[in-house]
Amino acid sequence: MARSGGFPVKVRSILLAAGRATRLRPLTEALPKVALPLLDIPVGAFGMALLAPYGPLVVNTSYLSDAVAPALVPWGLREREIFFEGSVPLGTAGTLRALSGRLAGTFLALNADELIDADPEALLETHRRSGATATLALAPVAAGADTLTRGERVTAFVDRRARSMPGMAFLGLAAYARSVVSLIPEERSGIAEVVLRPLIERGEVAAHVHDGYALDVGTPSRYLQASLDLLEGRGPEPPRRPGRRLAGGRFPGRIIEVDGGRAYLGPGAAAGEGSLGPGAIVLAGARVEGRVQESIVWPETTVGAGETLTRSIRFSTQTIAATPT
Repeated sequence: MARSGGFPVKVRSILLAAGRATRLRPLTEALPKVALPLLDIPVGAFGMALLAPYGPLVVNTSYLSDAVAPALVPWGLREREIFFEGSVPLGTAGTLRALSGRLAGTFLALNADELIDADPEALLETHRRSGATATLALAPVAAGADTLTRGERVTAFVDRRARSMPGMAFLGLAAYARSVVSLIPEERSGIAEVVLRPLIERGEVAAHVHDGYALDVGTPSRYLQASLDLLEGRGPEPPRRPGRRLAGGRFPGRIIEVDGGRAYLGPGAAAGEGSLGPGAIVLAGARVEGRVQESIVWPETTVGAGETLTRSIRFSTQTIAATPT
């Protein structure tokens, strides 16, 4: 593992983890988004497991970068690289520019907070067949589209905040040709304006439709939903922790049957009799004396006697509402 761009190998995949994830505050005031625990597995470990089979992987970091390695090393980061961008993120396009001398001819990029069961090989096959410079993983949506397509080509970006319409939603996973770096200016920048819009205008962005699971774990409600989905067996297969057999099956803790459904009890966690309802997720070392259902109790956190959590996240001494938005 390294903390800089000093590896001589070509980069074939990038896990984009440098952002501040402000929509997840106050959770991301304690941990970077890549380290947020999903049933005691950091969300970034899912992304690493997806990308790792396709060659040398870089995880870019900036905000709370010192917490990235402790979270991800147990899940296989030792054989990956951390690329520290400084205290201010470079933006996705800036990251590609910084790595430009090391990028493979075709490479993958995935947003670290995207939980997805996509097949990157299928995405790469669409990319090769289309001859495109960039290929985006997309899913059809009835409202809130950010992308429009015609056949296998992306024809436009849409500002879904200004106008809700049917179309496609970008899933945070893309394949690029190394030539995209020629479009990137020296200043810090995002990829949509400086790379993808010009390529769309030239007809050089392909659409790969993903019909499986995908969820942007970017708000408290989506973070809770991702945890509940994994509890119920939906979403990507959890990554394996190298050199360690998980005693309870797919996750570090135990999935248990409770009245009305399932709950999760992490390693070293404790819960009183009848305190866990359906969807209770009690992470490592947490303690529940009250009642929890459809909620997450963060590691080493207590829900006291007489307290009830529903559609919430207990974080330290705070309770964060996680109602759908």
